[in-house]
Amino acid sequence: MPSWGVHIAIANKLNKKLKLGSDFIIGNVLPDATNGYIVSGISNVIKHSETHYNFEGENKPPKNDVNKFMEVYGSKLNNPLIFGSLIHIMTDNYFNKYTKENHVESESVAILNDGSILKGVVPWKLKQADFYKFADYLVQSKMVGEAISLTNYTLNYIENLNYELSLYDIILIIEKINSIINKRVDKIEEFKMFTLEELMSVFDNCYNYLDEEIENMQKKKMLGRR
Repeated sequence: MPSWGVHIAIANKLNKKLKLGSDFIIGNVLPDATNGYIVSGISNVIKHSETHYNFEGENKPPKNDVNKFMEVYGSKLNNPLIFGSLIHIMTDNYFNKYTKENHVESESVAILNDGSILKGVVPWKLKQADFYKFADYLVQSKMVGEAISLTNYTLNYIENLNYELSLYDIILIIEKINSIINKRVDKIEEFKMFTLEELMSVFDNCYNYLDEEIENMQKKKMLGRR
């Protein structure tokens, strides 16, 4: 999966057209927020596989089941937390599909950005390190937008989720988002699996894919016109 800085930057770019405010940004990280690792102190820990509708197994290339997500939430996509969560798992799928097709030879062999082969590694862990560096680049380039805050509707929106989140949990998630947005980045570390230019191309292509899918959802009246 992309790291949060990537998700926030994608969400920020989409939100310039959608105008869904902070709740959409929160939704774009929500499937990761309850895993018990990224947000310290979260009250309700839920397995990553459950929030992502993915049951591939540990160290396997994740493939989130969008259809399963839609079975649960398809009638609630006008809730920006839920809609953002859908965009999150679609973004994961896009980046991971690209990684699998271009940089993974097997479960223990990675293809690096110079075309060389690295054996004895878990490619999915190696790519994650590059995604963190790419997130730093997006922060440094001010593509993650401005700090967010709780809205007047956030607590109403969380009532539509099929798991429990408290006000305290939401505040912790917002604090984590803002710590990423406001992070000071002085230097971008060297990439190993990807090049920066390659990741920017994947980012732009993912945005275009999501933008088109959102338009299709609007045409099918799955979303209200915005």
